[in-house]
Amino acid sequence: MKKYKKNFNGHFNVTKSTEHVNILLGSDLELFIDPYNIANNLQNKVAKKVYLRSKSFLENLNRTYIVPNDRINGLAFLSHLQEANEYGFGYSKTNKGKGIGFTKAEVIFDSLSNNLFARGGASITNEAHNVLLLVKGIGADNMSDTLANVCRDIFADFTYEQCILHNIPTSKVQIEYFDSTRNCWMFKDANLPSFAGKKIILVPKFLIGGERAYTNAFNWFISSNYLSKEILAGTLRVNGSKGFINRLKNGTRRAIIKNINKHFKKPKGELVDFVKKYNGSLLEFQTHIKNNFPNISDEQLLLMLS
Repeated sequence: MKKYKKNFNGHFNVTKSTEHVNILLGSDLELFIDPYNIANNLQNKVAKKVYLRSKSFLENLNRTYIVPNDRINGLAFLSHLQEANEYGFGYSKTNKGKGIGFTKAEVIFDSLSNNLFARGGASITNEAHNVLLLVKGIGADNMSDTLANVCRDIFADFTYEQCILHNIPTSKVQIEYFDSTRNCWMFKDANLPSFAGKKIILVPKFLIGGERAYTNAFNWFISSNYLSKEILAGTLRVNGSKGFINRLKNGTRRAIIKNINKHFKKPKGELVDFVKKYNGSLLEFQTHIKNNFPNISDEQLLLMLS
């Protein structure tokens, strides 16, 4: 029989299939709360709440601190993004990750301040999935930690529902979250399970993902859906474009996406150029992700526990 590391479901004798991710106890799974999975599942009540909350948080951050370049107060605002160890996600192997903290707060503030769209107050940087895609310096780990902190009460409510469903004991603890009505950080009581004296918060399976290479995916998407068409139509002329088109025996011309992508691909910090040039590409890419990037399967999650 295959042996598994100590995990949440095993510890609490949960034998049925669950909506939540079965996390390890004492170490982290290299998984992240993925904002694309949130934006692409707004029919789900948890995803909708998280989407609206994170959007409100980013709107407040950008409007109040990034656009006017109020770094001192902006860092104070971001300093509330503390450890999110109760989720059991991230790179740390010993569950001692520091979350955002002050240093990472500086990274987030400076990354947004250096982004053309965020600095200019563009609404697209009020959505977490666009920030993850376009803002250099903010990766899957930072974004996941941010969502975990901002939406802690939402995930705590989901956790309590799961505990009632599976007869898991809970106790009252205090948690901090971002209140989108007051536009400030607040504390509240929540009923959560615990292990070794530490509280646990669960997340729906469909909201998590691995560290997807969104920069590469967006470059390929632009090459396939925009640049290749322009090259075939002759509206985009490039020196040495001979390697971009393949002519078949029947005369049909086909774009060689691999070569086009290699020539035109941009680093994360310059993807804004594509967004400015190709109106609607962000929404189309979001749909592309939904249709072509499947969620992590139960089998994959089970393998991570072994």
